[in-house]
Amino acid sequence: MTFTQIYYGGNGTTPVDSGMPRVGQMYGVDPNGDLRWYQYSGTGQSDPTGSGLGWNSNSRNVIGVGWNSFRKIVTLGDGVMMGVEPGGNLRWYQYNGNGESDPTGSGLNWDPNSRNVIGVGWQSFRFLCSKPYEGRTSTHSNNSALYGVEPGGNLRWYRYLGNGENDPSGSGLGWHPNSRNVIGVGWSAGIHYMAAISDIILLVQDDGALRWYRYGGNGENDPTGGGLGWHPNSGNFIGKGWQGFRHIFGGSDGAGGYVIYGVEQNGNLRWYRYAGSGENDPAGSSSRWHPNSGHVIGVGW
Repeated sequence: MTFTQIYYGGNGTTPVDSGMPRVGQMYGVDPNGDLRWYQYSGTGQSDPTGSGLGWNSNSRNVIGVGWNSFRKIVTLGDGVMMGVEPGGNLRWYQYNGNGESDPTGSGLNWDPNSRNVIGVGWQSFRFLCSKPYEGRTSTHSNNSALYGVEPGGNLRWYRYLGNGENDPSGSGLGWHPNSRNVIGVGWSAGIHYMAAISDIILLVQDDGALRWYRYGGNGENDPTGGGLGWHPNSGNFIGKGWQGFRHIFGGSDGAGGYVIYGVEQNGNLRWYRYAGSGENDPAGSSSRWHPNSGHVIGVGW
């Protein structure tokens, strides 16, 4: 099996002291369009044979069909997914299950608004990734974000606050007023891959260097790329040799660290945990990386 897309679902918005049941949930799209559900609760124990160590028993179940029609899929937490069609329509979905098998794509556990159009013109981004919201309470509102990189290198910010209400004209229903603002420039040349891992952004350069960023703003317009809202460590190197991955995805582990998954060309799934704050480490040798980082935890991805 070789997934065409893989993405992390976000940890959910249950208050942290009550647990976040979606930690480790991820989704893979088969070439035939089947959408498969997974949940990993291990800590990177080596499993080079792919025996299933640390995986939920429902992992690999099909929960939907026809997902190969999307150019790109991103997530916003709580099972919310958005798919970009070739023509630019952005469709909204919410999955509320726990990986129960649905091989016919009957709609089991999907919100009734699923598949509604909530935006248009999304096909032009070179990179598109998302920061899911998690741990939301009455005092912690939706802080999700979508980041889109245009071919010229402008980085645009979006936040969706709706619940999948149909908006086929792309009128902006449910979107934060700062959506589409530029928050950075120069995000194109020399970039091999871009991934959002919870509230951090990772860039893989063409030479394999891994750069760390954190954006804490609310989409305030910054067309000159002056750094408004960015953590001072943004742009620092935290590793090397990352150019060989076909997919990079992950999220926070709910315990102060970030779990990063990388899929190699041969389908091996490797596990990493990073607990730093972007301290410069071009060699990727610091103790901020968990000792199990780099272990294979699955095959055939």
